[in-house]
Amino acid sequence: MTRLQLARMAVFVAFAVQGLTFASLITRLESIATKLDLSAGDVFVVLGVTTAVGAVGSVVAGHLATRIGSAATLSLMLGGASLAAVAPAFAPTMVTLLVLNGVYGFFLGGVDASMNMQGTATQDAYARPLMNGFHAMWSAAAVLGAVYATVTIALGVPLGLDMIPIAVIGLAANLATFRLLLPPEAVDAAEKRPSTQRKKPPLPWLPLLLVAVPTFAMWFIDSAASAWGGIYVVDGLGAAAAVAPAIYAAYQLVLLAVRLPGDRLVAHFGAERVIRTGGIVGVGALVLIVVAPHWSVAAVGFAVLGGSLAMVPPQSFVAAAHISPDNAEDAIARVNLANYAGYLAAASLIAGVAELFGERSMFLIPLAISVLIPLMAGRFATRPAPECPETVKLG
Repeated sequence: MTRLQLARMAVFVAFAVQGLTFASLITRLESIATKLDLSAGDVFVVLGVTTAVGAVGSVVAGHLATRIGSAATLSLMLGGASLAAVAPAFAPTMVTLLVLNGVYGFFLGGVDASMNMQGTATQDAYARPLMNGFHAMWSAAAVLGAVYATVTIALGVPLGLDMIPIAVIGLAANLATFRLLLPPEAVDAAEKRPSTQRKKPPLPWLPLLLVAVPTFAMWFIDSAASAWGGIYVVDGLGAAAAVAPAIYAAYQLVLLAVRLPGDRLVAHFGAERVIRTGGIVGVGALVLIVVAPHWSVAAVGFAVLGGSLAMVPPQSFVAAAHISPDNAEDAIARVNLANYAGYLAAASLIAGVAELFGERSMFLIPLAISVLIPLMAGRFATRPAPECPETVKLG
């Protein structure tokens, strides 16, 4: 294997560890809530704190990567996330859970930012699309994490102990691959910037904001589908309780299915066209969900919606890095904030709408917001793939 191929493999591993760890923990939230007798409001607070601290971790990762490199930052944050994911299940009180989830949230945000820094730099060094494949690996590992959680819960494995194998896998994978990630000089070569550059130029805030807006829309809709889709079909459309997890599974599986060939689609059609087409399909899927006369129709809508949104996150990080190649790490970290902002906004707004107007109205706001994605798809147009002597040496 060449040095560049090893780096690509290491990034795949990082995305897999993050997806496996996150899904393994989040699918145990109901068990933790039952153990501590948490109300729905308590769960909202826990998720809100985790998300808010995750945004802080993302910003810190951006600053840290400019000083020690995104490879070292990713290894540090990934190791912290693997260790921190075990602790929440052992929390004896709500206050302790908030603290422990906050610690995990910090590392979660740091990994989200730094693994996309490495992913984007590796893609640029390869001079062809790779980011959709990295995100597909995250989705596949998340499915495995959810399956693992289902099996261990069914077998009665004690809460907390069931997370220890996940942590061990994450730490071992991180230890085995962190030296294979692109070092700072290779990242500089991939982004076509002088390796001697010390002072970073100011971030171009308006172009980054224009990428962050449709990215925020995607994460708002993703949060709505993931957290509220099951409630919508059960309470709003009269489906059986067993249908709720199936809605989430359909959403995630179609999302994964679209990401698998995503790099080839971007290479052939370009990111802008792919995002715009997906955005238009997403608007249609949400219309179907809103007007669905039966839960089965809504289920089709949720499955299609997952596929329509699949390409936005990976392409948003590529677009951010290419807006400011000299300061790509901070640019990626800033756009990553749209992830957490979308989740927080969806959690509060959709709950409020449902309370005021009923469950059938839950997806009216996601529908209104969804039009931003096709309208602003031009922000995802990427620069030509870099070609320079430094990147050739890596291969």
